[in-house]
Amino acid sequence: MSTPAHILQPALRSYRGTITSPERWSVWEPRRGDILVCTPPKSGTTWTQSMLSMLLHGSTELPDRVPVLSPWVDADLGAPADEIAAALRTQPGRRVVKTHTPADGFPLWDGVTVIAVYRHPLDVFFSLRAHNANVAEPEPDDPFLLPLERAFRHYVEDPADTGDFDRDTLAALALHYRETALSGRLPELKLFHYADMLRDGRSTVEKLARAVGVEASAELIDTVTAATSFESMKANAQDYAPVAGTGFWKSDADFFESASSRKWKGQLSTEQIATYDARIRALVGDARARRWLETGDGPTTAKDERQ
Repeated sequence: MSTPAHILQPALRSYRGTITSPERWSVWEPRRGDILVCTPPKSGTTWTQSMLSMLLHGSTELPDRVPVLSPWVDADLGAPADEIAAALRTQPGRRVVKTHTPADGFPLWDGVTVIAVYRHPLDVFFSLRAHNANVAEPEPDDPFLLPLERAFRHYVEDPADTGDFDRDTLAALALHYRETALSGRLPELKLFHYADMLRDGRSTVEKLARAVGVEASAELIDTVTAATSFESMKANAQDYAPVAGTGFWKSDADFFESASSRKWKGQLSTEQIATYDARIRALVGDARARRWLETGDGPTTAKDERQ
């Protein structure tokens, strides 16, 4: 399948950062059937890309590393744009690409499926701390490397800045959620939650296959589920972690720091959780939408999450 996907609506806003570059959208010429994984950072992006890549190829034996097959299209990670574009053009059929940009920051294409994945914002915070601590040469003023109390205050209190969107804050995550999942801009959006994916990996693979129109056998579902388990991806981090093998990470394997929820248990005070609660209520006003952002579709309640 190589029919070009026509633009139905242009982007409404530009997001830019130290890595995010809206000009880089040009490296990907969407085809009907392509898949765009649209998530905030540390919300299951690489995991989702890996499952989808295997489903599209009908095998866990992929022709290249996942970050090569499924690039972060609007990011300047040092590779020339024309090389990324050429690599995508040479892939036959459907492709999977990723972005951390909210849905109002890219066009709507006819025939392109958008998959969005979210995670409890407090889990994202602790995952970002581990993620940034694993960078071999971190930014000297990285707020996530500050002591917990100060780092938490930055995350919860700092605003979202569309001109500095790679600065991760609770406000930026909530903006992504509002403009992608709640705005109605993507009527065919396929929503997933990290906690649900953890609860049942096999059901997640099945749901992803249905979402993108892949008829997957039970055997393929089983093999993809096994290949994309946390243990398997961590053991084979060279095939999955972005920029693996370049020395960017202290440990490629530690890109996959843990597959867990409720990371804040025993870490945050009652006062800090109350501060978070007040801030997320201000950023996501609808109680049902806020609960889903925190817990997904599973049985866990927001009250249980705080115990």
